[in-house]
Amino acid sequence: MLKEYAKKAKERMKNGFWTEAKQSLEVKKQQAKQQGLDCVKVVEDERRKTVRRIYDEQGFLEEQAFYDKVVEILQSKDTVTNPLARLADKQLMQDMTPVERQTYLIKLSARFQKVVEQYNSSQKRFG
Repeated sequence: MLKEYAKKAKERMKNGFWTEAKQSLEVKKQQAKQQGLDCVKVVEDERRKTVRRIYDEQGFLEEQAFYDKVVEILQSKDTVTNPLARLADKQLMQDMTPVERQTYLIKLSARFQKVVEQYNSSQKRFG
């Protein structure tokens, strides 16, 4: 496990991960300053994302894909009456019992709401 972390760390250094992360952080800090927002919160959010990206890359990528789908729904010109239907894994739901399906949709709804709040917060911060 330790060798795997070391190998990934070396790859990040070779591929310019830290340079990119630093530049992204600086851009977000500048945007926050221009809008009169707290830079400390921006730095904390970016640090949390970076840690998640490093130690739980698969989870981070899945979360980012989900976030992108939600943003696509929110920015859509069409009226979306049932966003959960677009986000749900239909094949997975076919094999579920009604109770499991209900639990899945409740959790999906909570994830959706969390992402909507994050999106709205970032829109307020960065316009």
